[in-house]
Amino acid sequence: MIPHSQIIFGGFLLSVVALVGAALWSLPAWSRPGIFFSVTVVPGFRGTTVARQLLRSYRIELLAHLTISFALIAAATGRRAVELLVFGMLWLVVGPLVAISRAHAKAVPHAVAHSTIREASLAPRSTHLPGGWLLQSAPFAILLVAAAYLAAHWNQIPERFPVHWGINGQPNGWSTRTAIGVYGPLCFGAGMVAMISALSYGTSHAARLIPAEAGAERTASPGDRIALVLIGVEFFLAAMFSLAGLLPLTGSPGAMSILVLAGGVIVFAVLLVRWQSQGLAAHAAAGHPGDGTPDACWKLGLFYYNPDDAAVFVEKRIGFGYTVNFARPAAWILLLITLLLPLGLAVLTITNQRH
Repeated sequence: MIPHSQIIFGGFLLSVVALVGAALWSLPAWSRPGIFFSVTVVPGFRGTTVARQLLRSYRIELLAHLTISFALIAAATGRRAVELLVFGMLWLVVGPLVAISRAHAKAVPHAVAHSTIREASLAPRSTHLPGGWLLQSAPFAILLVAAAYLAAHWNQIPERFPVHWGINGQPNGWSTRTAIGVYGPLCFGAGMVAMISALSYGTSHAARLIPAEAGAERTASPGDRIALVLIGVEFFLAAMFSLAGLLPLTGSPGAMSILVLAGGVIVFAVLLVRWQSQGLAAHAAAGHPGDGTPDACWKLGLFYYNPDDAAVFVEKRIGFGYTVNFARPAAWILLLITLLLPLGLAVLTITNQRH
């Protein structure tokens, strides 16, 4: 008989698969109307029979990958097979990427001729941090207040305290009352917030600008929208890591807190998708059906590589947000920092824990 804790854990993972599947199902719609699976097309192409057939083919292949991932995770839950669990999660990542790349290849023959005219926006870039210094400093202030509270109640912190709990509610990870053990989560949170703040600054100052047509109504750029979203993420991370940092004094957060948090994240994701879709529609109405980048520079429809483009960040052609121009050295440096900073902070924190 499968233990109750395994059923809960397996159900949670299968819910993740379902949520990811729902997002991937709608993913082709989260791009400019003149782009279809990373291919520049006429704005009305999505309504054609050919486009609907391509979309249906992608979704059938996507469902096949999701079914395999679902089956592997379900089998891992029943048999306690870690290998099947890892394989199922990997399939959830790799399978849809293959489906997207195949759909991109099928859409390439329907691309419109790329213009040889080089365009540049003459609109001045912002010289300030997104949201201003005050708003950008607020997440760090939240972490600093949590650190000050811990310092003021240092003697009330046990010499050894739990920092992680299993599904059954029992502690399975411990830390000690040391500077790293107590302040480690707050330092980790500060590092994550700083990294996202840098990304927000980069998308506002180093992203490719798409020129507006003469007489078109000025709308908030995708970069401005993403910067606002990233500020929200900074506040969320600061709050979560502050709560994690206070665990030595508060104890287990409880299952209800986790459920409320998960529900909040889902609601935020739904609202974010709708907001971004409205932004793309507004830009299309203002005369921006495409992003102006050459189709040939989008490898597999997912990765942008253009040595002739000075921009470090460009709009994603599938989904929303920004990706990097892999032809720019600054992009690789940024990716390296993005990987090493949280990894280093995590290792420093984990080494202080006692299991």
